[in-house]
Amino acid sequence: MKALIAFSLLALAPLHAAEKKQEAEAKVIVGGQVRAPGPVKFEKKLTLYAAIQAARGVTEFGAPNRVKILRDGKATTHDMTDDKQKQTLLKENDVVEVPQKNIIGR
Repeated sequence: MKALIAFSLLALAPLHAAEKKQEAEAKVIVGGQVRAPGPVKFEKKLTLYAAIQAARGVTEFGAPNRVKILRDGKATTHDMTDDKQKQTLLKENDVVEVPQKNIIGR
């Protein structure tokens, strides 16, 4: 019985190590009206536009002119139709939110 328990614990050890590695990996969360919401691997010089594209882009219901970046408890709004704002650099653990269009389509 002890051997079976020890073997079971050893079998679980690699899973635990893999979970820790995944948690330690730097990421940015992209959510809202994107095709594949979720974590995006953070790399140096990751732009707002690149993060949204890594989430497979804005859906037809998304408002690219009102994208929010949540950082340290503060939100800033960016317009993805402006080339300069597309190049906004993200920081590790930022949250990017693409809101739904309003009733007039913006």
